[in-house]
Amino acid sequence: MKVFLTIILTFSLFFLVTCGDNPECASCGGNLLDGFLFKEVTQDDLAKVGNIEGMNIGICIRYQLIGLTEEEFDLETISIVDDCCCD
Repeated sequence: MKVFLTIILTFSLFFLVTCGDNPECASCGGNLLDGFLFKEVTQDDLAKVGNIEGMNIGICIRYQLIGLTEEEFDLETISIVDDCCCD
């Protein structure tokens, strides 16, 4: 039983270390702790953020919300980031 538990813990630690942040995806520029969210732009989103240069459906964006209860983008915080940030 101890051997089985040791093997499980070893594999868990291995996957935790190797499946962490993707080093090829280092240009996301913030995370949830910084107040940023990431998403792929949809048709509905394009009506709200389409005036930003380079914006198109399927593009990955980093943004903040206007308030905690509102689901509207803070247009001043929107930026286009690498697609891997939305994975």
